[in-house]
Amino acid sequence: MAFGKSAEEKAAEREAAEREAAAAAAAAAAAKERKAYLASPIGQATTAKEQHQGFFEVQLIVGSSQRSTSVFDPAGSTSGTSRTVSHAGTLAGIEAVGWRLEHVGYVFIVTGEASHDRVFGAGENIAVTGQTVGIYLFRNTDMV
Repeated sequence: MAFGKSAEEKAAEREAAEREAAAAAAAAAAAKERKAYLASPIGQATTAKEQHQGFFEVQLIVGSSQRSTSVFDPAGSTSGTSRTVSHAGTLAGIEAVGWRLEHVGYVFIVTGEASHDRVFGAGENIAVTGQTVGIYLFRNTDMV
């Protein structure tokens, strides 16, 4: 009678442990993916639909503006970058879940401001930084 496990038994145990580890990793990845989906606008719309809510509102950043100004700019101009983002796919995905876009509004949220007195003239240069946010209100198509 053998005192320990055979090489085949050790290999089988190792393969079983590797399968269990792979299954656990796959389950963790699926749970992480599900959590990310539920946090997304389409996931939130799905949850609201499952809860039979009549309306669903989502706020999405559709643009941003980074501006700066210089003390030495005699023209008083500002410089910077602007960026826009399209959420057409997200809005279509929300409608595909069973919502109808009812109303849209946009607001500009100031996130920063810089000002300098002009060196060669009266007044001051002001540069405003911020984001444009779209506020989208959807109606549940089952309750129309």
